[in-house]
Amino acid sequence: MRPKLSVCLTTYNRAALLDRTLETLAKQTRPPDELIVSDDCSTDRTAEIATKWKGAFREFVYRRNEWNLNMPGNLNATIAVASGEYIANLHDGDLYAPSLLEEWERALDAHPTAGFVFCGLACWPVRTSHGGGVLLFDVAPFTPGQEFFERHFLGRVGSIVWGTVMARRSAYEELLPFDPAFGFVSDVDMWMRMCAGYDVAYVDKPLIFLDHSPSAERVLGVFNWKPVETVRRIHQTNIERMFAGDAARIARETRRLEWMMQRFVAARLLGRVRRRDWSGLKQGLAIASRLESPLRWIGHALS
Repeated sequence: MRPKLSVCLTTYNRAALLDRTLETLAKQTRPPDELIVSDDCSTDRTAEIATKWKGAFREFVYRRNEWNLNMPGNLNATIAVASGEYIANLHDGDLYAPSLLEEWERALDAHPTAGFVFCGLACWPVRTSHGGGVLLFDVAPFTPGQEFFERHFLGRVGSIVWGTVMARRSAYEELLPFDPAFGFVSDVDMWMRMCAGYDVAYVDKPLIFLDHSPSAERVLGVFNWKPVETVRRIHQTNIERMFAGDAARIARETRRLEWMMQRFVAARLLGRVRRRDWSGLKQGLAIASRLESPLRWIGHALS
């Protein structure tokens, strides 16, 4: 008999943080039927830390890639060996409220057409200016997929759906793999793709406590233009997928996407000027030149 709930925990060189993450998973009110720790060829004590928790779970699998697959390669490899009807993608370093898996499972049980469920977040980095260290979203417990796509993805550079969700195996079997072309934000593409054929469930509680260790802060604090181009391609691809057959809607949403990206890049260009980051400014201007007329940037930046 197939287990109902699998947890896929991807990790790389974060042994100390992995230890505390596994501790929170061992305290779940609804224990996973299967826990898979997928080590992306770590060079630290990851294997030792992971296997010490083996006895805390009904079924425990530690797997180690032969070489570094990066994201999303490691996630694809993990999901490929998961056997549950529901599959939770979790990150090393994050902490999980004891009721996380129970509440996610309940949401998918209650909404059979939902492809995935997500929830609120806590311990969001202070610099995002979200009060109280908690980030909740104006989302109903159940939203039709296309409506969710239109309300929460279109016209937004960022995603309210973090990389940690519980999804149906049937949805993954239809849509996998996470697209390597989109790298670390390939999960956003996956959630958009799910919206084209499935609905979305949401638990309005901060059940995930994000990693805010110094290593995470360093990664989050690094300025990088590359995701800008990637986000644009993800949006364009999914606009064409969601509204296939409606040329007028695709054209309208493509124009809206261009406007969104122009304003976003303009704001970042101003940020590079304020920080006297001339190398970053030069890279940004190259991106700006591919988004219609560069002569419009000053107007966008000041509007």
